[in-house]
Amino acid sequence: MDWSENVNSIKEIYTGHHQIILGFATVDFLKFVLSDKYKYVWMCSHKTKDSLDWNTYDLPLFNNHDHYKVLARHVAFDCVMPTNNFKAILSKARHGITLIQLNELPKYYLNPATTRDKIRYEILLKGCDYLFEISIPSATDYGTLVSFNRDFLRLLLGHEDINWDNLP
Repeated sequence: MDWSENVNSIKEIYTGHHQIILGFATVDFLKFVLSDKYKYVWMCSHKTKDSLDWNTYDLPLFNNHDHYKVLARHVAFDCVMPTNNFKAILSKARHGITLIQLNELPKYYLNPATTRDKIRYEILLKGCDYLFEISIPSATDYGTLVSFNRDFLRLLLGHEDINWDNLP
């Protein structure tokens, strides 16, 4: 089977977890994916725009209480916010993003940067009640959408407002 046959179609990647390889989606695609039935959006390893340049930030360098004005670059962090709050700022997102929509806050030991493969999705399902994880690269490229909920993915593939030949 040719790899391109997996683009914009559902494939089981681990028992009970399914993936759609997204053909050149942008962050505008998120408006179709986000569910009001899920409480939170977790942005993973989020990088500020122009993270290669030195920019001024107020950062908690040593504890969570004291912030220091510093020049910093390569600023990357995880953050969680209510779904409605994320939807309100979605129009400001213009570059790549990786996020997980979930109902329970992640435990301290779950680090998407280091927790991989099937165990990652099992923890997300059992510990966080996740709906999906999506990765949309900053450059026009293939992204991924993973969910345990095959019906959710089928509904997306059948959504009349999504042109799967030219994703937003």
